[in-house]
Amino acid sequence: MRLMLRAGAFAALAFLLNGCVSTSLEAVSDFDTKFAFDEVRSFAILPIDRTSAAEKLISDMQVDRINEALTRELETRGYSVVADRETADVYLAWHLVTREKTDIRSYNAASAYNCWRCGPPVSDVSVRQFVQGTFIVDLIDPERSRSVWRSTIQSELATNPDPKDAAKNRAIAAKAVLAPFPPEGTEAQ
Repeated sequence: MRLMLRAGAFAALAFLLNGCVSTSLEAVSDFDTKFAFDEVRSFAILPIDRTSAAEKLISDMQVDRINEALTRELETRGYSVVADRETADVYLAWHLVTREKTDIRSYNAASAYNCWRCGPPVSDVSVRQFVQGTFIVDLIDPERSRSVWRSTIQSELATNPDPKDAAKNRAIAAKAVLAPFPPEGTEAQ
């Protein structure tokens, strides 16, 4: 059962947060203040690392769709995505991570009449299991082979995402994860 849940979670995440429960995705980012982001004009998207469990379950078609969503977002913002790493100002690498989580909440409810001493207090406990997905994008300085910018978005994943909305949701996720680029105060000219 646990293996099936995990496999389903990876498949769901492969839609790039296609079935996000929350429609507002907010990125958290960090960057190297010494890097010249204003000089970045071109990106090369690196192949994903097929050694991690999540990436092993993603098909090549799904990888291509995620790369296309990231490429479209970058091009919309005036950047170019190049195939030749030698001509890229930075490399873009992305990763998917899922985590099974449990939400436990307890509630104290008053009696049916909602008055003091009208009856015994009633307690209720709610236990809900869900999968949280995290989409991570790193920009890597080719000269130093080090990450100079990272952005992540997280969302609770729906158990049955609608494939008809996949392209739209990939675009939303790509826009959200790249929203903090370039870092504030380092706008491209």
